Amino acid sequence: MFDHRRGRRSWAAAAVVSLALAGVTACGSDKAGSASSASPAGGGPSAAATKAAEAGTANTLDVVALDYSYRISGSPQPGLVAMTFDNKGKYAHEMGVSKLKDGVTLDQIKQALAKGEEAAQPLLADPDAELTTPTNLGPNMKETVAAKLAAGHYVVVCFLPGPDGMPHVMMGMIGEFTVAADESDAQPPATEATVQLTDSGITLPVNFKDGGTFEVKNTGAKVHDFSLARLQKPGTLPDFFQCVAGSFANGAMVDKCPGTLAGGVNSVQPGESAYLTVTLEPGSYGYVSTEGDGADVQAGLAGEFSVG
Repeated sequence: MFDHRRGRRSWAAAAVVSLALAGVTACGSDKAGSASSASPAGGGPSAAATKAAEAGTANTLDVVALDYSYRISGSPQPGLVAMTFDNKGKYAHEMGVSKLKDGVTLDQIKQALAKGEEAAQPLLADPDAELTTPTNLGPNMKETVAAKLAAGHYVVVCFLPGPDGMPHVMMGMIGEFTVAADESDAQPPATEATVQLTDSGITLPVNFKDGGTFEVKNTGAKVHDFSLARLQKPGTLPDFFQCVAGSFANGAMVDKCPGTLAGGVNSVQPGESAYLTVTLEPGSYGYVSTEGDGADVQAGLAGEFSVG
């Protein structure tokens, strides 16, 4: 299904148990989290981080988010694709990716979505698929996630609510790209260390706060994600959860919540890895897995910490 629908349910369900996050502490834990954000004034991954990422894979896809459109470039091949999501808009945006059935066009998807989200489901190759892609980003933020994509035609959508409550996709924020048939020989990038997702927690390496390229590996038996937020102040991850969930439910802008959606990695399958390139600015951050209709939060896959 469209990633936004899974994410919306997960954020909302996680908010129901967000009081469990109140006991999460800041720095010092090996489960402390950080954000994959660029400077509030713009920018993105450091030159060293970008070089490390490119050293492993030249199979790239670039998605620039504007208000309200995408600028998509690259000629990715099947295999490990380095997907860079760059939000140059003044609002938060998402890179919701779904694979289309053979022969389905972007115009057909637009026409179906005009009738409602359910009308578009039969046009997807696998409505239940959860692809490993970059997660939502606030304005002037940038991230790169290297993960596997199969050959085929894909649609990119943003369903976050706009200033008047209208989903961004209905304001023209929809795009497409094709992964060619020829298999890529792209290899995993050089990494600083590993972010480990388990069924009971998220463990960050001590050097995560320094930024760079990190393997995000799911060693658990369930699907997990690694979602990040830059918080207005320490200890506010529960408040941020409640606000984001309310925004999805009420059609309000997530940009008004006490923090900023700061990227991460969507839907890492058990035994699989993705590769996240991050730049960390000073501030307070939260991290969480939104999978499992809130079960991941209850199991302890959440936390906060500070940089600088």
